[in-house]
Amino acid sequence: MYTKFYINLLFSILCSQLLAAQAINNALSATIIGSGAPNYSTTRASASVLISSGTTKILVDMGNGTQANLNKLGIDDKNLNALLITHHHLDHNEELAPLFIHALLGRNSFSIYGPPNTENFISSYLKLYEEDINYRLSKSNRTLNSRSNSFVVKDLMGNDSFNINGIKIITLKVPHTIYTIAYRFEYEGASIVVTGDLTYTKDLAAFANNADFLIMDAGGMLFKGGNNPYKTGKIGQRNTKVEAAHVNLQASSLMAKEAQIKTLVYTHFIAGEVDELESLKVINQNFSGRVIFAKDLMKL
Repeated sequence: MYTKFYINLLFSILCSQLLAAQAINNALSATIIGSGAPNYSTTRASASVLISSGTTKILVDMGNGTQANLNKLGIDDKNLNALLITHHHLDHNEELAPLFIHALLGRNSFSIYGPPNTENFISSYLKLYEEDINYRLSKSNRTLNSRSNSFVVKDLMGNDSFNINGIKIITLKVPHTIYTIAYRFEYEGASIVVTGDLTYTKDLAAFANNADFLIMDAGGMLFKGGNNPYKTGKIGQRNTKVEAAHVNLQASSLMAKEAQIKTLVYTHFIAGEVDELESLKVINQNFSGRVIFAKDLMKL
């Protein structure tokens, strides 16, 4: 009698643990694939974030080093469900061509979304690499023509809404030097916002409202040794050409406060050692919530 009771109890515990593990695996998460900026770094890949839920994997931006870091995580880029681009600067789209072609060589359907000219980029790659793609597909008795319906590519203007495997995605055009799209991901009550590069905009408050994570441009970060190329300044004040392209700490922390987000994640760091304590002094003038300074391969 007692043996049967303990067997049933053990079975119940194992089932509970299995369900809990499955729930964790299916939860919406973000992994910082690259936390760096345009300049080459041995410690940071350029901009890239992986949004995941279960087996669904959506890559946002793909700067230099993205493929190498995906490999470190054991992720086969042929199985990515979508490639999303915030804007067409090299440190955000440098590895779009190989990642797109690898997805074509895979077996799954996938999507590519980005700001204007995304469709032109993909069309150009297909023309430039047609022979190479057909050669590689021929090894598995396939052709580019047979894979032409396996993907969807679309230019986004902002205020777009679409769905990838149950994950709702909403977009917003944000101010930068070229057309830039921010993305909000929602799944089962969880939400993650990835801004890409931007300057201050009041529109982010409603767009990112109450998000669990706001992954934002680290413009204005303070560095040890006095390497502080972005001046803190007043909101909207443009002291240098660089600052006109990126937020400063006052602007990013104010947008986080206005959006009432839970956790502010800074990424897109230039070279140097971040002075987290001094940076937090500026950030906390507006935003008193949780702040994370991203590193490559960090999972949220």
